[in-house]
Amino acid sequence: MATVPHATPRPGFELARQIGLYAATAITVGNIIGSGIFRSPHSVAQELHSVPLVIMAWVLGGVLSLCGSLALAELAVAHPRTGGLYVFIREGFGNAWGFVFGWANLWVIKPTVIASITSVFALYLCEALHLPHTAELGVGIGAILLLTFVNWLGVKEGVRTQSVFTTLKLIGILSLVVLAFTLHASHPAGPLPEGAATSAAAPARPLMMALVVAMIPILFAYDGWTDCTYVGGEVMNPRRNLPIAIVWGTVLVIVTYVLTNLAYFRVLSPGDVATYEAVGSETIGRLLGGWGRHALAVLVAISTFGTTNGAILTGPRVTQAMAADGLLWKPLAQLDPVRGTPGNALWVQAILACIWLALAGGFEDVSGWFVTTSWLFYGLTTAALFVQRRRERESKGAIAAASYRTPLYPLTPVLFVVVTVVIIASDLTTSGWRAAAGVIIAVLGFPVYAIWKGRRERA
Repeated sequence: MATVPHATPRPGFELARQIGLYAATAITVGNIIGSGIFRSPHSVAQELHSVPLVIMAWVLGGVLSLCGSLALAELAVAHPRTGGLYVFIREGFGNAWGFVFGWANLWVIKPTVIASITSVFALYLCEALHLPHTAELGVGIGAILLLTFVNWLGVKEGVRTQSVFTTLKLIGILSLVVLAFTLHASHPAGPLPEGAATSAAAPARPLMMALVVAMIPILFAYDGWTDCTYVGGEVMNPRRNLPIAIVWGTVLVIVTYVLTNLAYFRVLSPGDVATYEAVGSETIGRLLGGWGRHALAVLVAISTFGTTNGAILTGPRVTQAMAADGLLWKPLAQLDPVRGTPGNALWVQAILACIWLALAGGFEDVSGWFVTTSWLFYGLTTAALFVQRRRERESKGAIAAASYRTPLYPLTPVLFVVVTVVIIASDLTTSGWRAAAGVIIAVLGFPVYAIWKGRRERA
């Protein structure tokens, strides 16, 4: 199937290059670090019952994400365009596959990511402000609309917001780590959560199966390392800045996650981490008491607010790029003539995210929709690197090699693709109908594309 060459500009629809290295790295780091590091360690400790195994699992998850980042950086340098994964998949496998990713990103992936993270933000903000549970939906919708408005005002406003909140969350997490290694647990444990006894009595899985299951929440916590590529057409000096932002941003997150887990186990036993879902709150509560738990709620609210902003910033770039390439309605490609932002795509995404948030019953209810679907396309994107290399070889110099090359190629992308297949199969088996439903919605993009293509040809 023929592809539209992406070296061709999109006249009137190109976003300006105005994102620097710090902001690009803040997008990578800020979109990865959200709520996962405050809740995933609990799920991991329920499967793996020793500290060395848990730390090994977090390192493995980081290495897997890093393998994907290394391959992604080469694709980003070869195609430094707005749209990220959409551009790479379309370049590698054609219009139909590019459309299917954009379709899934528009209807499922980004709206559910935004809704799930916002639900955690609303939960912790209401806890910090002592607001009733019934206020969470209004708080969540308000956050989505506020951050959409900020990003509609201008690209610089959006990336500045991202940089500020990424910096704040890193300072907060570093503070937690320092406190864990310098103070002693002098306050009583919090009340046991409901169902703790039942959970503790659950039979243990075989080690390899437990490791695979534990990787699901770990990979959720690492999700977001692809997001900087969505603004690839707006990053200044992309051949230098994109690899640094993608690869070294991921490395920074790996170090942060390992240190944070060590801090948890410095204060809590493995059994405590497996018992208390809000492991960050329990850790800081035993160090500082009630006001520490309150401070942790504020930190999680800050962290998830920044991650929500990152998702709102990057998501519409796929929709805008698709529409500019003629694969979606042209109005979605339009940029605000004064602000230079993809306003129509931003507000469509906001509406869909609010609908998902209103219909969902909480974080777990909505997060299951996007994890498997997202990783399916991560694997496909990484496979596009093999297509890129083959075309370079066959062109005999007509296609210039990217200035950045993936280290240890082809081992790194092969490892990522193989493990991704295992993770997807495991998630489809253990995560229930939502994981399959997300994939089914993505697959529906193929007949929709066929109808769209037919109408365009008749027109």
